[in-house]
Amino acid sequence: MMKKRTFVVFFSILLSVFCLGGFVACPPAAADYDPLVSWNEGTTKDTIVNFVEEVTNPNSCNYVPPSGRIVTIDNDGTLWTEKPLIQGEFIKYRLGNGLSDLKTLGFLTEKEVVLADFELPEMTPEDYKQEAREFLDTQNHPYLGFPYIQLTFQPMVELVNYLQSNDFNVYICSGGGTDFIRSFAEDAYGIPPENIIGSTTQTEYIDPEEDGTYVLLKKRELVQPFNDKAGKPVGIDRYIGKKPIMAVGNSSGDLQMLDYTDDDQGPALMMLLHHNDPRECPYAEEAGIDCPYDDPVFDEANERGWTVISMQEDFVTVFGEEIDQAQIASELDISKEDFGTVSGEEIDQAQTASELDISKEDFWDRIIQEVTR
Repeated sequence: MMKKRTFVVFFSILLSVFCLGGFVACPPAAADYDPLVSWNEGTTKDTIVNFVEEVTNPNSCNYVPPSGRIVTIDNDGTLWTEKPLIQGEFIKYRLGNGLSDLKTLGFLTEKEVVLADFELPEMTPEDYKQEAREFLDTQNHPYLGFPYIQLTFQPMVELVNYLQSNDFNVYICSGGGTDFIRSFAEDAYGIPPENIIGSTTQTEYIDPEEDGTYVLLKKRELVQPFNDKAGKPVGIDRYIGKKPIMAVGNSSGDLQMLDYTDDDQGPALMMLLHHNDPRECPYAEEAGIDCPYDDPVFDEANERGWTVISMQEDFVTVFGEEIDQAQIASELDISKEDFGTVSGEEIDQAQTASELDISKEDFWDRIIQEVTR
């Protein structure tokens, strides 16, 4: 039997298409805009909204001025997929090894990936970022089949945008490479390069050709400490100089960042994303990876009253409508042409029922078939 959520998404896509085509009288758009539309209604969403409203209300005893609204968010596994670690894929691609099997890639640690970065030729940060971005834009995930740049978690991107719209200063605090994350974070999340705290290499401003032309070169030497676990509070203090009032992670590598935020000195929200949803890795069995997966950090989270985000229960969509739709189409054995196209958060307005070549009768026949399955 068809899953309820799958049917709801399937029905909403077809209904939206036929609203555009003029076959169905559709209700007017809701007057209230929901900035967290990809989050299911429930305790987690309420916790986020209540916290934001409380610290931004000048009449609240928990009011925090904009200068103090600091948020630190992990990247791999929190803002986008970490199966595989995408920076590791980039390094292997640059070294000429191609995109090797995901079974081995799923077990690389962030530190192993960053240290593998030393195998690349020395280059300027700008050259590195350009090559990284080209990779992210042009190379597809070996199982999901979409460019890596698109594999962000849609609800988490909405969370970042929601916080920024309420004058929060959002930083990425990651064990991943600083320059790698800077290559895409502004376009993917709206987080500017100066708000990236990651593991980084030493750089040197030198004249390599001794012709009076100085450049900044990345060196094969890691800036200590590595920006993971206990290194995260060090990085936050070093680059921000203020404690966050909100921290979001997904694993034991983020424990110290959340502990640093949870100082009982004022309002604070600590959140951990629980990877308990098969939608994240529909290829898990084929690839031989552990997904959904758990982490001991959630025991600590429950003991300390931190908020656990359930990917399965709290996310309407994981990667966004386009990728979710492609998965649904595959499950239902419906061609991409029959579904039409989806771009970003909304159905492509250029598509009409006539362009999709679906008749009014076929539309209702398909709905009836799915309801009665």
